Amino acid sequence: MRGRNPPSSGYSLARVLRLPWAGVGGATRRRHLYAYLSILPAILLIVLFTVYPVLYNLDLALHKNVLTQPEQHPFTGTKNFADLFKNPGLRRSFKVTAQFTALIVVGNTILGVLIALLLNEKFLGAKVLQVLILIPWAIPVVMAGIIWRWMFAGNVGVINGLLYSLGIIDRYYSFFGNPTAAKMTLVVARLWKDVPLAAILLLATLQVVPHELYDAVKIDGGGAWATFRYVTFAFLRPTLTVLLILETLIGFITFDLVYVMTGGGPADATTFLAWYAFTEIFTHLNLGRGAALAFIIALLTLVMAMFYFRTLRSEELYKE
Repeated sequence: MRGRNPPSSGYSLARVLRLPWAGVGGATRRRHLYAYLSILPAILLIVLFTVYPVLYNLDLALHKNVLTQPEQHPFTGTKNFADLFKNPGLRRSFKVTAQFTALIVVGNTILGVLIALLLNEKFLGAKVLQVLILIPWAIPVVMAGIIWRWMFAGNVGVINGLLYSLGIIDRYYSFFGNPTAAKMTLVVARLWKDVPLAAILLLATLQVVPHELYDAVKIDGGGAWATFRYVTFAFLRPTLTVLLILETLIGFITFDLVYVMTGGGPADATTFLAWYAFTEIFTHLNLGRGAALAFIIALLTLVMAMFYFRTLRSEELYKE
């Protein structure tokens, strides 16, 4: 009949694509469309600066890309990954990186919690100390590495001078000439740079813990350990999860400190995965293997992040 709209078939494009505005009125549809158009610039930026580089890196990893052979880029599949796993240098690099990462994760967690607990107490100068402690974190990593390289120097270093004046050593010691000592210098420099941020983030979490919970534990007869375990640590778990993921990522991609302090030596003792990838690309001029190693590093950090999320889940805290 004239004047009556034909019944909808139910197969409009919006319904077929299952778009959020399918089956709603015109005003609601316009609002939904406006919302999606509003976030479209952000989505395009993510695609441009995240998705595209990842896909391009994958393309490099699956092809032969050696700068000394610029006209030859055959598809090799997983050959670059296989070559890396056959190389004993990668296994040594992974072992060194794992040791370094474990030390900075454990050290950053323990020192961050202890400093946060200290700064959470009320004492004279606490507010000033909370500001001053952020100075190391504000210094660029390269500058921090240069500072610690000078301090650990074997001829004019402050650390050697202090140890010599205290009678602990009878001659200046070459920290960068010993494999174990060289790794420890990087650990010290990394912790000096990262612990302040961890302490401040944990302190911010401690300051929102309800004091009634501490009183409840005391009434129930709980001691200091019970208070820390059931109240303090319960509230710190979400922040600790973020810090553990951050420090693990930092450990696996640490390059700048190695570049300015040790150069991967002595005898590859500080050749971390990031430095190994750097040498593959800029020393051996092999972009394919370097890109494949980048994917391996990303996969390792993803696995560790999933492990942290599963181990330090805080849903039970919020359910309670």
